[in-house]
Amino acid sequence: MELFTKLRDVALRENESGEFPSWLLAEVMVIAEQPERYADRGHLVRMLIAQIADFDPYAGTGCFNSSVGAGTIRATISQIIAEHNVHGRGG
Repeated sequence: MELFTKLRDVALRENESGEFPSWLLAEVMVIAEQPERYADRGHLVRMLIAQIADFDPYAGTGCFNSSVGAGTIRATISQIIAEHNVHGRGG
């Protein structure tokens, strides 16, 4: 699925740039590598892609900083996984 390929590519690119932490990359890759499992969470996957692209390890330190921090990304990951499990397809 193209959406999950994009998620994978964005996460890997940001990690290779040195800003996106490996521990967070591992959590994202769990989703990216299982498109059939999370296919019905497309709206959240698109949100996650945008958040990863805007990731900043120092997010929230400026008054008008619009970057995204690790906590926000982890919350979206949790939401993707939780919604999947709530709908009775958890594994």
